Order: sequence, then C-alpha cells, then structure tokens
Amino acid sequence: MKATLNAIIINALSLLMVMGCSADKSTETISESITQVNTVKLQKTEMTETLTTYGVVLPFPDKLQTLSLPFNSEIETVQVTDGQLVKRGDVLLTVKSGADANLQLEQAREELNAAIEENQLLKERVALKLATQQDLVTTQLRVDQAKVMIKNLMERGIGKSQPLKAEQDGMIHLVNVQQGQLVPAGNPLLQLIDQNQWVVRLGVEPEDYEHLQLKQQVLITPVNKRITEPVKGRIETITHQIDPTTRLLNVLVRPDTNQALLINDFVQADIILSSHQTLVAPRQAVLPDGSAYSLFTIKNNHAVKHLVQIGLENDKQIEVIADDLHEQDEVVSLGNYELEDGMAVEIKKP
Repeated sequence: MKATLNAIIINALSLLMVMGCSADKSTETISESITQVNTVKLQKTEMTETLTTYGVVLPFPDKLQTLSLPFNSEIETVQVTDGQLVKRGDVLLTVKSGADANLQLEQAREELNAAIEENQLLKERVALKLATQQDLVTTQLRVDQAKVMIKNLMERGIGKSQPLKAEQDGMIHLVNVQQGQLVPAGNPLLQLIDQNQWVVRLGVEPEDYEHLQLKQQVLITPVNKRITEPVKGRIETITHQIDPTTRLLNVLVRPDTNQALLINDFVQADIILSSHQTLVAPRQAVLPDGSAYSLFTIKNNHAVKHLVQIGLENDKQIEVIADDLHEQDEVVSLGNYELEDGMAVEIKKP
C-alpha cells in the first residue's frame, strides 16, 4: 500500500513538471511570434516620370549680337575678355580707322576743295557773262555732295579714335581681335550675348523621340557645380534629324533663369514626361512576391498583407496601387521580411 502511494505521488510530481515545461514552451512560442517593426504613414504625393539626358549651355543662335565696323580699322585697346559680364554703356574696344578708310576721307576732302575752287571760278565766269546760272547749279551740287560724304565718313568714326560701347547688358561670348590688329571692313570684332537669351542643347536617344513635346518642363542641374535646386525650363525646339557626330537628337530648352548656369557648362536634364498625385511608400516597404509585389500594414497590432502594383518611383519612394490601401495607413518599413499575414507585431517607438 505504501509503495502504491509513493508511486502515485511520483507520477503526480512528474505530471506537474511536464505541465510546467509545456507552459514555459507555450509562453516562449507566444513571445517569439511577436515581431518588432518600424512603420511610416502611407502618403499621397506628386510623383513624376522623367527622362534623364545630358547637354551643354549655349547662347541662343538668333540672339547672338556680333559687333563689326563698315570700314577697315585698327584695334587700339581691348577692355573685355571672353565670359565677362558687361552693362549697357561699358566700353568694349577702342578703335581707329585704318589706312584705307583714312585715304577715303582724304579723297573726300580733296574732292570738296576741288569742287569749291571750281564753283568759285564759275561764279567769276557768270559775273563776266561767260557762263550761265545752270552751270553754277551743277558745281554747287558737287560741293554739297562732297560735304555730305565727309560728314558721313566722320560720323562713322573715320579719321579719329573711338570707343565701342555695349548697347545692352549681357556677356561677352567671344573676342575675335587683339590690340594692334588690323581688321578688314565687316569682320567681326566680338560677340555679345543677352543674359536672358541662353539655351540648353540636350542630346536625346532617337527611340525617346515619341515621348517629347514642346513646352514640356525640364529640370536642369549643372554636372560640375552644386546648386540648391534644379533650374526649371521648357522645351522650345525639337529637331527632326540625327546629329551626325553624336548620333543623338538635339533638343533645345529655354531655362527660366541663367543665374546658376554657365556658358559651355555640361548639365544633366530631367524631362518631365508625366506627373500625378498618388499613394507612395518607402522603397524598403515594398517586397517582391513571386511575379508581383506586396507590403504589410498594421491593424490591431497584427500584420495585414497587401498585394500591390507598382508605378512611378524615385530613389526613396515608390508608387503603390491597391484597392485596399488608403492614405495614413501604417506601412511596415523595417522588419517586414520576417512577417506573415496575421502575425502579431509590436511597433517600435522612435
């Protein structure tokens, strides 16, 4: 009887130990099933699809002002250099007329002297009744023509040194001459760019031609210089031939401002192809799921799995499309690789 009682006690103790171990394991299992995650609010924001291209800043071809003189000249001084900003009235060059122009002025003066002398002699002949008033009119016309010629040559600057000044604010694009140089009539002395007439020439792959439209917005960023935000611009010209050198399609963009750009500088340009308001999530919140994608939201401290389609994306965010997603949903951004639908979770506090 005593042996039987001992056996019952031992069996009871064993049963209690087994139940205790089972309870510990159950508690441990429940503890392990709760996953800690980080979340963010699902937001609706503007997403843009862009085409990234590269190009160079150039003066607008039709707005490039070329300075020249209608007579041969000699350059006395050069006061500007390539790339220099100038204001209206600033002296650019000092020039004087060349030998050929001076000779033309001297010939005009000799013609005037000869005409005056002839006219004087004819007046004396008229007084002696040896010539008529009609003859006198002809010689007087010759005098007047010689005077007009001299006046015209002198007003053009022949026979003296003269400063050439900027007629408008702008930037010196190219100085074609140097001090002491003899310049034939009509040859360019320098080129001046209006500061509001710059253009960005982009090279676009021919297969992207169908995506381009006039007036499309473009975001321009210098390659070799940091700026706080891109310069906005719009497509002004789309050429219809391939550049034989680059094998690309040339597209001209007019920037809204030139203050952050430099002539001949290389730039990156993002052409805005489309833009719309949509739900976006952090890139790390969206997981590949076979041939589709998924993400998790949190509801009543449990993970809810959503199959989604993805749309536009950038370096940080991605467009998510699903009927069961709404703005301000709690989306799991960290810890989602360990989740399954319906799993209990705990949101880490920041």
